[in-house]
Amino acid sequence: MKFVQLKKYVGTGVAVAMALTLTACGGSSTGTNPLISGVTGPDVEVVNGRLVLSMVFNDIHIDGGATIPIPKYPNSSIQVGPDFQSAGTLLVLTISVSDFLGDKGTLFNPQTLPGGRPLPGIAAGVIPAVAIQVPQLANMVFYVGPSVIGVFVPFAKLNLQGAIVSFRFYNKTGAPVGMISLVGSDAAGANAGILALVDANLAGILKPLTAAQTAALAQLVP
Repeated sequence: MKFVQLKKYVGTGVAVAMALTLTACGGSSTGTNPLISGVTGPDVEVVNGRLVLSMVFNDIHIDGGATIPIPKYPNSSIQVGPDFQSAGTLLVLTISVSDFLGDKGTLFNPQTLPGGRPLPGIAAGVIPAVAIQVPQLANMVFYVGPSVIGVFVPFAKLNLQGAIVSFRFYNKTGAPVGMISLVGSDAAGANAGILALVDANLAGILKPLTAAQTAALAQLVP
């Protein structure tokens, strides 16, 4: 195992202080996620046909919460409320596989990051998305494409002076499933936050058909 502590990011001659610790374990298929100051997680797993992405904001304290349905996705939701294990605020994004299959990943108009910057790690810089109003966390954005699920959560405490720093995103078993990006404020001094993108294929949501499933489908075709 190697331990790397990142304290500064240097870009275009500007040193950007980062409250970030990255722990990387050896091996091509195992790893751990960066530790973000003030945040526990994000974590991702697939449970009973649902992708569950969660994180705790340690310095945000609320007394009540709510579960907010995602428009056009009747079995999926975003939950915000007090964290049972700490004094922070728990955010849970739950996506049902049944909401995601077929062409349902194209129900929204393509969106960039809040403020207009391209999405990091996406060639086109956009993914279909919808804005979700969560008063405790300002304005969130939920992204869902044909094979990508993600969420942008505003987090103004990231002091990156406009930089966007990205890392591989691992599930709880250490397998890579996507990408985490720490997004600094834009030119207007706004829209800093955490972007988590999950590849549906890597997460095990969309799996190739087995030979038996292929044969069964062929029986249905006259």
